[in-house]
Amino acid sequence: MCPSGLALEHPAAETLLEYATGGCPTLTGAQWTREMIEEAVARGPHVSATSPEAIEYFKSEIEHKIAAGQARVVEWESIKDDLPPELKISPLALVPHKSRKFRAILDLSFRLRLQSGEVAPSVNEASEKAAPRAACEQLGHVLNRIIHAFAEADEDAKIFMAKFDIKDGFCLLDCAEGEEWNFAYVMPQEEGQPIRMVVPTSLQMGWIESPPFFCAATETGRDVAEDYVEAPVGSLPEHKFEKYTAGSTAYNELPPTATGTLQYLVEVYVDLSP
Repeated sequence: MCPSGLALEHPAAETLLEYATGGCPTLTGAQWTREMIEEAVARGPHVSATSPEAIEYFKSEIEHKIAAGQARVVEWESIKDDLPPELKISPLALVPHKSRKFRAILDLSFRLRLQSGEVAPSVNEASEKAAPRAACEQLGHVLNRIIHAFAEADEDAKIFMAKFDIKDGFCLLDCAEGEEWNFAYVMPQEEGQPIRMVVPTSLQMGWIESPPFFCAATETGRDVAEDYVEAPVGSLPEHKFEKYTAGSTAYNELPPTATGTLQYLVEVYVDLSP
């Protein structure tokens, strides 16, 4: 999510450029002890990720993430004698999803009870709030504003709607180098296989700071979209999706020249549900 074009003139451009080039800071508290790490590895993934169906599904998902540069897989044997400083292990859950068999969610709120009786703090509770907070103030208000905009429109108004989904949006925001180990987890696989660790390179669904980092980018995109809407007609290059809009019935019924002021609403909706 590296800013370009008009986004470079936005007040958030410098911050987003830092995230795009140096990664998002993931400040997740004190380093874990060897005892914590070894017991977390022994515990493995959440029970929801251990069924044959879940394991089979995850094989294809992790292949996709590796191909996209969003994760890598390492064998536990190769790192256990020289542990990365920021290594923390959280259990992976695979929950049923509306549009695919499962959705992988890293349980970063999980607190590991050690054999000694002590409790290892979760990544979430130990995380420092380093992401911009202002962009999150809009969460939860989008639907009300859309309903209000429809209610205020004239009865004969032409209304165009479009919804664009950013798939796995958090995965488009990389961690700062070395800090990706904060989000490591044991890979779900059949018994008898050597223990493998998945090390994501990007922010994770389930981390408390992922939404504000993501909203910093999406709200900037919303502001830039509004700037484009307000640009004079004919001043912008043809958009690659214009041919689809121009072919619609409602578009063809519009008058050849503008007869009033364009009313518009650009909103960003972040779906945090499983």
